[in-house]
Amino acid sequence: MLAESRCAERGERLTPARLAVYAEMLAHDRPLSAYELIGLLEERQKRKIAPLTVYRHLDFLMRVGLVHRLQSAHTYMPCDHPAHTHESQFLLCSSCGQVDEVESTGLETLLAKIANERGFRPNSTVVEVTGLCGTCAEQS
Repeated sequence: MLAESRCAERGERLTPARLAVYAEMLAHDRPLSAYELIGLLEERQKRKIAPLTVYRHLDFLMRVGLVHRLQSAHTYMPCDHPAHTHESQFLLCSSCGQVDEVESTGLETLLAKIANERGFRPNSTVVEVTGLCGTCAEQS
């Protein structure tokens, strides 16, 4: 399994609880909030789950590169390119909620150049572009 090998490469352990959070995210075709995940996990596991526990699992999954946090929507989604090391770039449809993760080394390079020219040292770079996906744009 990709998730297990990804964790092993980093010397981390994918526990059953962490895997349950990741699997729940993979089972849905849209970003989920932490509280949506809690509800889905509680329904599946037939027991209460503490929010702090899920947030810790999400932090772990982000740290190992399996999950992204969408800052503007306060949601989480599985990484579409977990084998690559890259900064996050997303196209978010404001109508249907579709999210596309895009990979653009050109944009990463440009942002790094701009930051460097200004003496700025970014900790992370997340680009979220909101608008209409192709389907919604055609319908409007």
